[in-house]
Amino acid sequence: MNIALLNLLADGQAHSYTTLSQALAITLSTLTEQIAELQQQGVQLVQLAETCQWLPAAELLARPFLQQALPNNTLIIQPVINSTNQYLLDRIATLPNNSVCLAEYQTAGRGRRGRKWHSPFAGQVILSFYRQFPNTVNLSGLSLAVGIATAQALTHLGYQQVQLKWPNDIWLAGKKLGGILIEMKQQAALARYDVVIGLGLNVHFPADLQLDQPIAMLSQQKPLNRNTVIAEIIKQFNQVLDRFTANGLSPLLPFWQQYDYFYQKEVKLLLEKQTITGINQGVNANGELCLQREDSSIVTFAIGEVSLREKF
Repeated sequence: MNIALLNLLADGQAHSYTTLSQALAITLSTLTEQIAELQQQGVQLVQLAETCQWLPAAELLARPFLQQALPNNTLIIQPVINSTNQYLLDRIATLPNNSVCLAEYQTAGRGRRGRKWHSPFAGQVILSFYRQFPNTVNLSGLSLAVGIATAQALTHLGYQQVQLKWPNDIWLAGKKLGGILIEMKQQAALARYDVVIGLGLNVHFPADLQLDQPIAMLSQQKPLNRNTVIAEIIKQFNQVLDRFTANGLSPLLPFWQQYDYFYQKEVKLLLEKQTITGINQGVNANGELCLQREDSSIVTFAIGEVSLREKF
């Protein structure tokens, strides 16, 4: 994908073709080809007779506001990026703890199990959070703690029916709003884990964007400035991750139960070679899903081993 051209268009303003071709040191004919290629790759550009514009789906990132709201976090804002997670992973050796990378658009965003993560221009919360944990901390429930922090932030902002789906999904009113992707490196010599926490949330998508599944968007329920949402989420990350570092997942379990979309519902777990049904009894202190079988026994499943679907 043509990152140089996207960066020029990432201010959301109309740019003349002449200005763009001069900035890129290419001919107008080559520029036309590059614009057409971006459109074929799914980038939604508005072309007029003299100008080309990349219209943001929501508010652009406001660095002054975010820096003032988050004095304890180092902010890295890249309008166009391959992946915010990868950006931090590539720079872990020099990052201050609690650094945050934000972007308007990802060209190679990814979700769990390598799935591609699609995002319209400025239409999502796209952030990655770098956190150092002592190697004495049990990180098995980290994605749940991150989900709780996100849910609390959205609740504080006035959103209703905020829900969590084990182990990594954020839902709103029964539809998927976003997801969490955690990647880490163990630093044995420093007795710590370096962790990058990726979060993507749908804020507003263009009406003509083609999607393969029903989704939720924050704008459908309560339109808020995207920067306000981002600031509140990062504040909650700071607080909840401090608590998780000190005491693990156990003190946060009541909050998980509060938001657990499938709690006390009959569900089916899709494993690699079998499907198991039962009643969802929440999670334990290790972040494992607790499932009650027909004989009333409780079996647990570790994060990453199963998928969760409500049984119909």
